[in-house]
Amino acid sequence: MKPILHFSILLLFLSFFYIGSGQILDVNELKQKLEDAKADTIRIKLMCNLARANEGVDSLSVFQYGYEALRLSKKLRYSYGTALSYKTIADGYLSYFDIENSKNYYFNAQEEVEHLLKKDSTKVYLQLWAKINFNLGVLYGYQGDNEQEIAYVEKTIPIARQIKDTLFLAIANTNLGIKYMNFAQFNKAYTYFEKSGPQYEALNNPDDIIFDRLSFSLCLYEMDSLSTMKTTLDKVKFYLDKVPKSIYNYKYYSHLGLYLSGVKRYEEAIEMYDKSYELLQNNKIRSEYASLFIKYAETYEQLGNLKMSKKYMMDFLQESLKSGNDVSRAKAYYRLARYESKIKNYKKAHHYLNQYIHLLDSLDIQETSNRIQQLEFQYQSEKKEKEILALTNEKNIVAFNLEKKRSEGYLMIIAIITLVFVLLVGYQIYRDKSRESRLADRKHAEEMVALKHEQQAKIFSAMIEGQERERKRLAIDLHDGLGGRLSAISLKLSKLDKDNLKTYPKQELSNVQNDIRESLSELRGIARNLMPETLIKYGLEAALRDYCTNMNSNESQVTLQFYGDDKKIAIHNQVTMYRIVQELINNAIKHAKASEVLVQYIHENEKIDIIVEDNGVGFNASSIKDKKGMGLDNLKTRVDYLEGFFEIQSKIDEGTTVTVQINA
Repeated sequence: MKPILHFSILLLFLSFFYIGSGQILDVNELKQKLEDAKADTIRIKLMCNLARANEGVDSLSVFQYGYEALRLSKKLRYSYGTALSYKTIADGYLSYFDIENSKNYYFNAQEEVEHLLKKDSTKVYLQLWAKINFNLGVLYGYQGDNEQEIAYVEKTIPIARQIKDTLFLAIANTNLGIKYMNFAQFNKAYTYFEKSGPQYEALNNPDDIIFDRLSFSLCLYEMDSLSTMKTTLDKVKFYLDKVPKSIYNYKYYSHLGLYLSGVKRYEEAIEMYDKSYELLQNNKIRSEYASLFIKYAETYEQLGNLKMSKKYMMDFLQESLKSGNDVSRAKAYYRLARYESKIKNYKKAHHYLNQYIHLLDSLDIQETSNRIQQLEFQYQSEKKEKEILALTNEKNIVAFNLEKKRSEGYLMIIAIITLVFVLLVGYQIYRDKSRESRLADRKHAEEMVALKHEQQAKIFSAMIEGQERERKRLAIDLHDGLGGRLSAISLKLSKLDKDNLKTYPKQELSNVQNDIRESLSELRGIARNLMPETLIKYGLEAALRDYCTNMNSNESQVTLQFYGDDKKIAIHNQVTMYRIVQELINNAIKHAKASEVLVQYIHENEKIDIIVEDNGVGFNASSIKDKKGMGLDNLKTRVDYLEGFFEIQSKIDEGTTVTVQINA
């Protein structure tokens, strides 16, 4: 059986109290710098450093310096100083576990720095934003809100990657790896440790590498990747040899014992635990006894030595009683009950089992079952791990800032040159595009003019063709109609001249007079078709009424509805509209065999609508292109001439509706 392992998460906010290679800020040196500082912005930063340096030592100084930095920042309207001061005060409250005050000040700091980032996303602002949000994640972890904790930590990673803060990235990945281990999500933890390892190695700080790889080795143990765990521990030993007095020596032997226990080399595992215990005693790190005792107990149980296993479980129980960790006590009582049961000491087993049940009742078992890993984590976490987030020393910071300014200068020159080049190329492209656009517009305009000329030519050609057809029709009407009648009259009069009439030819002359009247009527009809006299004298409405009235007969009834006026319409356009209506009425009566025809003329809002409906035989509108002899070509030509359009709707046996729309 594997020991139940829990892991400590790094508190990033604590690591900000340090600069250089793990060196604590010297309070006296900071005070001297504060006295010498003349610029208020420098004083604000020094006061924030002094506040952090006093955490865990002098709580009064923490808040005194923090609030003074905040007061001065607000007075100067120094937004960065305000955000930094809020964060410093929040860090102070968090270090004393005042969660609510800490949260409020972190949110104030977050709001202030996000306001800054809207104007300027420089590295120092992004770095501050990342630290604030990381610490908010730590704070939510204290409250047991693991989802929020992970969310806040994860959202800082892209920013750290953007500003190339490798140390921040490494710590964030290690923390997330440890967090997911505590939730037994070892595969996910593995992915974060895979990222953190190379990042720490790039920074080349042995203590940081040791801590990260030791944490990773526990993840590998839980995943049963024992061979990889051994390789990882060998790497830890390599770096420990470089730091002989490292505080992590005891942890290395403890984890090596786990590995040996995993490969069933239990005696060797016990030897490693002994070395770890000796180091803990020498360094007076009593807080780690409990986690080591339970490993002893598990390993001795695997060896079948229940006496030693029980002895270390009793030691584990004593440490639990001292720390007040009821969850660990419950675990100890349960295992002691199991040991006593195995050696058939049922009385003691019953006693321990009662203690276990009583303790579970007092813990509120439902909540404990949901949060037991978090509670054990708080107890068994390795509280004294080195706070690995350390900034570089002041000289390195100065060198870094100088290098940064130099690099920014180079980048600015490169950016300006690039911008000028881009502008020149952009201008050239714009000029070429503009030339191409002008050529395309000119070509399009020429094509439109040519198309318009072509369309006008077609319309003119169609009108000439229409006029020729009109002339032919007129010639036929004159020859076959009026010509025939006049020839008949001539024959009748010639016959009267040749006959020797004894009486007056009253009847014959009456017939000749009737023929003459009919010839005159037909002549008027022909003249009306050529150019309706009514239209010239009285306008379109009168001409259409006259024509519709003349078209009425026993077989067909034509009705006109005229809305609007025709006063502003040019006479040649009125003639064309008259011809359109004339053509449509003729089609309705001649081709559609309509008994009723309704003509509507509507002049409204600079538009003229002419609608001719009939109740004739109708036709399939989809085959309109195949219809010949219905004057559709003439209709289209006239409508195009007026720059309008027409639409035909028709169904077989349901009549036809033709709609013409023209701009007045």
